[in-house]
Amino acid sequence: MSDRSESIDVESNYLEVMRIIDETATKSNYDPSDITVVGVTKRIETSRIKSALDSGLKVIGEVVGTEFKKKLPQIKEHKNLEEIHVVGLMQSNKVKFSVEHCDLIQSVQSEKHLMLIDKCAKNINKIYPILLQVDFSSVPRPKGLNLKETTNFINVIDEKYSNVKVKGIMTIAPLEYEEDLQVLRKFFAKTRNHFDDLIPLLDTDSPQLSMGMSSDYGIAIEEGSTMVRIGTAIFGPRL
Repeated sequence: MSDRSESIDVESNYLEVMRIIDETATKSNYDPSDITVVGVTKRIETSRIKSALDSGLKVIGEVVGTEFKKKLPQIKEHKNLEEIHVVGLMQSNKVKFSVEHCDLIQSVQSEKHLMLIDKCAKNINKIYPILLQVDFSSVPRPKGLNLKETTNFINVIDEKYSNVKVKGIMTIAPLEYEEDLQVLRKFFAKTRNHFDDLIPLLDTDSPQLSMGMSSDYGIAIEEGSTMVRIGTAIFGPRL
């Protein structure tokens, strides 16, 4: 382990994040217990991941690749781990591994991947949960589906992919919005409003809105996020 890693107090970081979530949610009239914290562990060594799990973290988010596959056996044996989510850009050649070894894919935005997820889930007799990656902004290169595409995807899944279940949506705030907190807040509020409109289309008792990361999770929670993806605020700098 590097000297830098040894100097990072993951437990204190995690507890501070949880304090902020509790305080922010309560002030915004949301139940803090309804908010899921996904600790994003890409390029974080297992010692820091275990420290976060020891401190109470229950869900981690990873990008499927060689690094994650090496860490997986050690992470999976931890008694506090409840779920592993796939975050980041989804690749076709990673779908089978994701479905077999992880609990939810957060970043689905292509029908090709829907088809592969459905096929892999059928092979193991499983209904596999996903989030659709959306982007309801007006930036030139959106990182996700627009509202019409999202609605169409949900309908297509109901009609064609019986082994896939949409649990909700995930979004990433455009980088240019991070520079203006008012614009950022409007983006999160708009996403929440569209999410509310989509809920009746979702066949789930616990619809999830995954919105907010280390730099903006407080505002995201104020605007109604039910799931936040937090990396550096818990684990410190990546390797």
